[in-house]
Amino acid sequence: MAAAMLFSALSYVAAAMALLGFVPERVPFLRTVAAQVAGSFVKIVAPAAVGGVALNTRFLQRAGVRPGLAVASVGASQLFGLGCHILMLLAFGYLTGTEKTPSLSPSRTVIGGLLTVAVLVLVVTSVPFLRKFVVTRVRSLFAGVVPRMLDVLQRPQKLITGIGGMLLLTACFVMCLDASVRAFGDESTSVSIASVAVVFLAGNALGSAAPTPGGVGAVEATLTVGLIAVGLPSEVAAPAVLLFRLLTLWLPVLPGWLAFNHLTRKAAL
Repeated sequence: MAAAMLFSALSYVAAAMALLGFVPERVPFLRTVAAQVAGSFVKIVAPAAVGGVALNTRFLQRAGVRPGLAVASVGASQLFGLGCHILMLLAFGYLTGTEKTPSLSPSRTVIGGLLTVAVLVLVVTSVPFLRKFVVTRVRSLFAGVVPRMLDVLQRPQKLITGIGGMLLLTACFVMCLDASVRAFGDESTSVSIASVAVVFLAGNALGSAAPTPGGVGAVEATLTVGLIAVGLPSEVAAPAVLLFRLLTLWLPVLPGWLAFNHLTRKAAL
């Protein structure tokens, strides 16, 4: 549990790196970390994918970045994050497919993930309201991203920081979930890191798409079902997911509220 809490805390540093890597302008690092902590409060009152984008855009504007460039920086970060997410899901899916463990059926896991993505795409494209919502949101989010990316590409150190932050952010959450599993399980109920990573990446994707604040309900159900699918008994999977969500969603709310108020008083939000 201590290790899970440590990885959860480290995720805010990684999130700050992932954002600043796509901002050529100079922005204070510690204040950016505080903004990511403040996002823990914002995401319980707004859908996960909306609250964080709005807060980071506002934060960059207050830090002196012009509004259009702030939106483009956040959009570039989101776009690269989406690409990294897909690549990591494929990579870890492949790794689980090459494992020889009796507790995991790799082909069913990978196929289940692909079918879930296919169903989501089918639902979004077949419902006019959802299709219009997604197109409008993507268009407004990524407007001006290409010119912004050209600015970032001229600063390789920034790009490395951004991509490194994204990888570190995912690693922190995966290790937090793995530590939560180990807090309730033992050697006989352990699963590989690759399997935990696939479960987290799939659950995070569904949580971002869910309309509930912080993906409440959708993330818990997806992670629990995913862990059971890779071989964990339900009496280990359920409390492990509850601990993971407690550390990454509910406990940070109070520090997030304090950080939000502090940054607001400092005119940083």
